[in-house]
Amino acid sequence: MVETLILNFNPALDRTAIVERYNPYGINKAKRLIVLPGGKGANVGRSLKNLGYRDFVCSGILGGAIGRIIKELLDKDGITNDYFWINDETRIAYATYEEASGVGMITNEEGPKVTEKEINRCMDFIKEKYSSDIKRVVLSGGAPPSIPPEKIKDLIYIFKTKGKEVFIDTSGGILKQCASLGPFCIKVNENELSDAFKVDIEDVKVLKEFYSYLSKLGTSWLFVTRGEKGAILIAKDRLIVGRSKNIYSHYAIGSGDAFFGGIIYGRVLNLDLIEILKLGIACGTANTLEFGACVFRKDEVERVKEEIEIEELPL
Repeated sequence: MVETLILNFNPALDRTAIVERYNPYGINKAKRLIVLPGGKGANVGRSLKNLGYRDFVCSGILGGAIGRIIKELLDKDGITNDYFWINDETRIAYATYEEASGVGMITNEEGPKVTEKEINRCMDFIKEKYSSDIKRVVLSGGAPPSIPPEKIKDLIYIFKTKGKEVFIDTSGGILKQCASLGPFCIKVNENELSDAFKVDIEDVKVLKEFYSYLSKLGTSWLFVTRGEKGAILIAKDRLIVGRSKNIYSHYAIGSGDAFFGGIIYGRVLNLDLIEILKLGIACGTANTLEFGACVFRKDEVERVKEEIEIEELPL
């Protein structure tokens, strides 16, 4: 049995076209096409594999011909996977980016229609196979609109009551529902934090009060990513701020997932908090060096990690 379960209920086939010059109002002719098994869960799995960690399995929901393509690509990449299959078609995510600048756009399909029977069978499938033996569960990404956030909360609750470490990176209703369980680690970007909880990251008092609320529920780590401005970590009475001295590209598809993979791997290695934050930021930054989500190299992560500036502030 694997050590880490990664859940993503709305995976996607990622198709990224690289163009010489991005034209938002006309035709864009691709110089190169990158096709990857995507969705945040698969991205986190690829991030962990790139870092040298393989004791995990990606699970969630797949369906149709697109789902079969995703599974074939995951198998080819050596990313262990075990999905529940539904009748409807898994979504596609389209992206077009300018080669030199990294400027472009993303179009995400909504996701498949999952019946109530399929939802219940999927939750049972995951509980029966993984709730006993794994060490940690990672909830990464959202879900199709047909899956109520409460269903995902109920599943995560089972893992928490069995003493598993719970890491979440999601948004909206699922974020609010699962945060109320007090997972071990919450990773969120500043916009998601504001949208879900009306927390302004610039207001340290409000941020402290929000973390205090989470910690009483059982949360130990709160990571907030800020794009090119870096990220912060709040843990107990510590507020640690980090950012890379260099910005290599404005291309950022998958950087949040690369960051999340870095902090999960840091936990696996039992690194101290500063090193975990540095590893997360280094992974997110290294991700911008290549087109395609979480296709960075470990040696680039190590190089970029030396450029991370860390400041610890009073909380």
